[in-house]
Amino acid sequence: MKTAALIVAAGMSTRMAQFKQLMKIGSRTMAERVIVNFQQAGITEIVMVTGYRSDQLEKELQNFGVTFLRNAQYETTQMFDSAKIGLEYLKGRCDSIFFCPVDIPFFMEQTVEILLDRQGDIIQPVFRGKAGHPILIRASLIPAILSYQGEGGLKGALNSIENLKRIRVPVEDEAVLMDADTREDFKRLVDIHNSRLMHPKIQVTLVNHKAFFDEMTLELLKRVAASGSVREACGQLGISYSKGWNIIQKAEDGMGCRIVERQPGGRGGGTANVTERGKKLLELFETYEEQLNKVSEELFQQIFLSGDLF
Repeated sequence: MKTAALIVAAGMSTRMAQFKQLMKIGSRTMAERVIVNFQQAGITEIVMVTGYRSDQLEKELQNFGVTFLRNAQYETTQMFDSAKIGLEYLKGRCDSIFFCPVDIPFFMEQTVEILLDRQGDIIQPVFRGKAGHPILIRASLIPAILSYQGEGGLKGALNSIENLKRIRVPVEDEAVLMDADTREDFKRLVDIHNSRLMHPKIQVTLVNHKAFFDEMTLELLKRVAASGSVREACGQLGISYSKGWNIIQKAEDGMGCRIVERQPGGRGGGTANVTERGKKLLELFETYEEQLNKVSEELFQQIFLSGDLF
């Protein structure tokens, strides 16, 4: 299933009295952060609808791989009109769409991943009972949304469609509610950014008599499994062919079994496949690392973020 993201960034903020799309929070602008959040969660088809100072915004974001559309009537239209421009473009190009205004920059990639795992026509994150963004909308609803002429914008359009399967997903992500309509809002976003600069990252290494399996081993074997070639996998990781085989040999020595099956093939290096036991090792390693990081994040929240450090 292909999922796209639609970011609406056409309007001008009268209350902020600044071009908030390009206001910086840390090292990135607000617009950059929304894009990167989606990209880190694996969303590659990203559409942004611009309007106010569109030339400047598109120039600043030209290296992010985003498709830009323009709402030339942004001064006299609403956000919903910009949303329609993006939905019209995405019609037939994907199975579902994340919709998000540009001024909600700090939702977590884990939130996007959680929403992707759910089944429904409209899937929305909820923090402490309040619904936020991004909203995941099935592409099958696009014709009905585009034809809607009533009040209430996108929310009104979705409410007008009968027999929808609406899923509200509780998430531990306050940022799904936090936009930047005022300077006070912006200050809160800066505070969130500062609190997220420090975070735990657990990196696992398996040890027998000596270390034999770590993140590099994991990434190499995943690429071997996907490509059927050690040489290609090494190229993707930017390491030499000989180093790649040394990593594999070390893992096999540590496990005491064959992890990669070789099929010689001359100049091209032949083919290679990860064995069933090797695939099981990858699966267990990733599961262990994921759960360990989850526990680490919970402890970090308890100890650091509640310890009056920020």
